[in-house]
Amino acid sequence: MHRLLGHLSLLLGLGLAIPGAHAQSTGRAFGLFLDCQDLQCEPDFYRQEIAFVDHVRDRTAADVHLLVTQQRTGGGGNAYTLAFYGQRRFEGLSDTLTLVVPQGSTEDERRSALVRRMRLGLARYLARTPDGERAAVNVSSPAPTASPRAARDPWNAWVFETEAQVYLERERSSSETELDFDIRADRITDRWKTRMRIGEDYNDESFDIDGERVTSVRRDFSGSVLQVRSLGRHWSAGVRLGAGSSTFRNQRLGIVLAPAIEYDLYPYEEATRRQLYIQYAVGGRFFRYEDTTVYFKVRETLPFESLHLSYMQKQKWGSVQAQVAGYHFLHDLGKSRLNFNAGANLRIIKGLAFEFSGEYAVIHDQLYLPKGNLTREEVLLRQTQLATGYQASVFAGLSYTFGSVLNNIVNPRFSIGHDF
Repeated sequence: MHRLLGHLSLLLGLGLAIPGAHAQSTGRAFGLFLDCQDLQCEPDFYRQEIAFVDHVRDRTAADVHLLVTQQRTGGGGNAYTLAFYGQRRFEGLSDTLTLVVPQGSTEDERRSALVRRMRLGLARYLARTPDGERAAVNVSSPAPTASPRAARDPWNAWVFETEAQVYLERERSSSETELDFDIRADRITDRWKTRMRIGEDYNDESFDIDGERVTSVRRDFSGSVLQVRSLGRHWSAGVRLGAGSSTFRNQRLGIVLAPAIEYDLYPYEEATRRQLYIQYAVGGRFFRYEDTTVYFKVRETLPFESLHLSYMQKQKWGSVQAQVAGYHFLHDLGKSRLNFNAGANLRIIKGLAFEFSGEYAVIHDQLYLPKGNLTREEVLLRQTQLATGYQASVFAGLSYTFGSVLNNIVNPRFSIGHDF
């Protein structure tokens, strides 16, 4: 069955066509609402490639609501989940398909593979319309292969990735240089998950003020190893080891070692659609500071414990996510941090959408603050973190769209904007 589906999706975009249906914006088989905002879908591309349906911009006006979500695979590719929800005349007719796009695929290869799988899922709805009598599905013949053998992976499931970025900005009286470098190595199997990270960020800003050159340099280095063992569909256990340095946090060296256990109320295979997990960790942290701290420390080792509760759900009506995470040092329970963050993107009624995100942190763990007074330049250029008891941010917005929901025309003329 899987081979048949593969051949269906590979041949010329499934070979699904209705003669004459691509020429007009009316008389198409049914209405489709494509919901893939998190993937930054290109609506014009899908309007052109899936031309036998009306692409509507309001989900309540659609006969099929297609929700696309994704996760990263162990091989560095992307695993997509396509959930088809039948509405109106297809009420109760739902389906779910999956698609794995390997690492190294170009943007065009990814979106073309998605189009083929979308067409395959839409075929069952098309078959229930009068236009289904004029549709055709072509199946390619399988290529001849030698006797099947177990696939051998010379990399043993390891995936490596390197990234380097340079940002330069120059003006007459100021300049900025940013350098980022990262190396990542992952090995993910059904039972084990290993992730390694090494990275460094360098930021150099200079300003000419009243004939004086003021320079701010911030450097951050970090490395981490995560090892996780699956304990079933809901449980997992792991350990995290990390090390780093930060001029902003007055840390010449910081090391953390923390074993942890996690429980997800929903099976892990549903993680692209919904999650509700709790994670508990206990471990130790070692700090070596650049300057003596306000507690007159130049180094210290502190035990801690943490708890993390997270919820996420993506449905036809939108998406919501919320997290509560906190930890405290065991030598002094008052030295702690508690983070709250939440976000939502909700479709309220036809054409009306609400978006919200917010974060609030209760901060009592700034043991690393250097003693002494900061200069004005250090404060303005944020070379060193300031003492605070909280940090908060919030964003909210409403959008309302009205007018035609059935315009499928693609017109790319004058797509390049101009600023005058």
